[in-house]
Amino acid sequence: MESTNEAPTPSDSPLASLKDLPHELLLQITKELDDAALCALGNTCKDLNNLIFPLFFDKHRITDPLQGWISCYRAPEHTLRAIRCSLSTKNIRNIRYYFNRGIEKLVEEVEDIHAIVRRTDEVTDFGVYLADPDDWALRDAPGLDEAQVPRLTSEEWTKLYVGLLTTTLTNGCRRMQLCGRGLSSRERIIGYETTRYFNGSFHYVTPFASPKPQVAQSHGVKKLPANIPQDFEGNLEDFRTAPFVEDQKNRSRLRISKWFEFFSKKNNGSTQVEATISSTMSRNFKASSPGPDPGQAQDLTNPSSHWANAPVTPTRKIAPPAPKLESLLLHSDMLLATPSFRDWTNQLLSWCAPTLTHLELQCPETLSGIWCKFFSEVRLPSLTRFEITSGLVVGHTHIQGSDVLGFLSRHPSIHKLSLYGIQMPTCLYDLPKAGKPILPNLIEIKVHPIYIRWFLRDKKQCPKLKQVILQTEYYASMNPMSAYDALDRALEELLPHSRKLNVIGFRLTKDNYELNSWLRSHVDAGPTASILSKFIDTRNLIINSAHCVDILSDWRRNRLELVAQFAGLLPNLEYLKFQDQPGSQYNRLYYSPPVVRALRRHSPQVKQVEINLNRIIDIEQPEDS
Repeated sequence: MESTNEAPTPSDSPLASLKDLPHELLLQITKELDDAALCALGNTCKDLNNLIFPLFFDKHRITDPLQGWISCYRAPEHTLRAIRCSLSTKNIRNIRYYFNRGIEKLVEEVEDIHAIVRRTDEVTDFGVYLADPDDWALRDAPGLDEAQVPRLTSEEWTKLYVGLLTTTLTNGCRRMQLCGRGLSSRERIIGYETTRYFNGSFHYVTPFASPKPQVAQSHGVKKLPANIPQDFEGNLEDFRTAPFVEDQKNRSRLRISKWFEFFSKKNNGSTQVEATISSTMSRNFKASSPGPDPGQAQDLTNPSSHWANAPVTPTRKIAPPAPKLESLLLHSDMLLATPSFRDWTNQLLSWCAPTLTHLELQCPETLSGIWCKFFSEVRLPSLTRFEITSGLVVGHTHIQGSDVLGFLSRHPSIHKLSLYGIQMPTCLYDLPKAGKPILPNLIEIKVHPIYIRWFLRDKKQCPKLKQVILQTEYYASMNPMSAYDALDRALEELLPHSRKLNVIGFRLTKDNYELNSWLRSHVDAGPTASILSKFIDTRNLIINSAHCVDILSDWRRNRLELVAQFAGLLPNLEYLKFQDQPGSQYNRLYYSPPVVRALRRHSPQVKQVEINLNRIIDIEQPEDS
C-alpha cells in the first residue's frame, strides 16, 4: 500500500516573510537594531513601515509625524531620514525644527527638510531655528583641524536654504517663523575682520599643529550648474570662496558638493517659481542678472533683462503660485544682513504683500543703513499687526525711530503695534515733526512712553485706540530711572484719551530699586496728587513683568503691597491682570492668596484678578473657594 503523506516540494509551499512573525517577536527584533537599520527595515514594505517608524518616533520622543506635525529640538541622527521614509509624511501640516550645529550636519538636515516639504500636500505652519554659519565658525570650528572644516561657498549655502524656504512658501505655507541666534557684540566685532566663515579669512586653530594659528588658502570653486539662474551672484561681491587646503582627503566637502548637485537637479523646474516672486518686487529694487554680464545689476521686474536669458524648459509650464502667507516672524539677522538673503527677503515680502497680515522682526545685528532702505521700500497693504522685538536687555540699537514712523505712516491698516529695542531719542523733539494723523485703525499699542507721547500728540490721532501698554525698555547704557520718569510724562499725555480706552498697562523690564521708588512716589502722593486718580474711566489694568520683575514672591511682599496700593489709586478699577510673572504659573495656589489679601486691603474696588492666564479669581468670594 502506497503512502499518501508525500512531503510538499519547495515550489508548492509559500515563502515565509518577516512580517508573518508575531508582533511580540518583531518588537524584540527591533530592539536589537540601531537607528540606521530601523530606517532600512521600515523601507522594505508598507506593513513594516507602519510598524517601525511609529516605534522610532516614540523611542526618540519625536512629536508627532503620525498626527500631522513635527517638533524636534536637536534631533538625533537619522530622525529626518525616518520622517522622509514614513508613509505618514504626506499628511504633515506643521513643522517646528531646531537644526543641529555644524556645517556638514546643517546642510544635510536642510536638504532632508526640503525633501519632507516636497512630499507633503501642504505645510501651513513652518518654523525653523538655525545658527548663522559664521556663528558656527566662531564657536565650534576653532577646535577642529584644517582638514576637518567643511568647505562651503556662500552661493551654495544661499541656494540650499532659499530653495527650502521657497518650496515651503509655494506649498501653501500660511505662518512662517525663521529664527537664528546672532553673535554677541564682542564676537561680532572680533569676527567681522578675521573670523568670517564665507569670506576666506577665518583663522583655524588646530590642536594637531603649532600653537600659532594658520590661515588656510582660498581657492576657486566650480560655478553653479548652468541650468540654475545665478540670481545672487552680483550681490556676493563682499564674499570670497571659502577656505580649504590642497589635501583632497577632506571628504566632507565632496559630500556637500554631491548634496548641492542633487538639490540643484531636483529643482530645475523651480526657476519659474523664483521668477514669479521676483516679478512682484518693488520697481526700484535691483538685483543681479544671470545673463552674460553677471556683475551688472538689472531690474528684476523687467523680464527681458533678467529671466528672458534664464534657460527654462519650454515644455514645462508652471502657473504662478498664489501667495497664502499670513504671518511672518523674522528672527534671523542672516536674512537681512547678508546681501544674497536680503534680496530674497525683499522679494518674499513683495510677493506675499496681498496676504501678509502679521510681520514680526527681531534682527538686532542688522545695521541702520539696511533698516533704512528696508522700511522705505517695503509695502504691505494688508498688514494689520506689526512688531519689532528684541532680547530683554537691549544693547546697540540700529533701528532709527524716524524710519519706523515713516513705515507706519504708509500702513494705515495696522490694528496692533508693538515696538521694543529701537533707538530711543533723547527728547520728543528729536522725532519727526507732527504732520497729519497716522494709523487711523490702531486698536492696541505697546511701545516706550516717549513714542506714546508722539502718537497721541493730538486728539485726532488714533481715534479707535482701546488698549495702551507703556513699557520700560532695559537698555544696557541708560539710566533706569529715566524710564520711570518717562512713564509719568506719558500718563499726562494719555489722560485726555483715557475715556475711550478699555485697558491701560505697564510692562516692567528691570527688577531694581528704582521700580519701588516710582511706585512709592505715587502711593505717597495719594489720591489727591497722583495722576492715576484722574483716570476715572479706567476699569482694566495690566502689569506685565516680562518674566523677570518679581512681584509675587515671599521676599517681594513689600513690592506686592506697593502694587496693590498703586492699583488702588485708580478709582473705578475692576479687573487687574498680572502677566508674565516669573514662577507663578507653576504654583497658582501658593501665589494667589497673598495677592487676594493685598487687594482686599488696598484696592477694595477691584473685583477680579488674573495671574498668568490662570483662572480668573473673584476677589469677593471666600478664600477657601
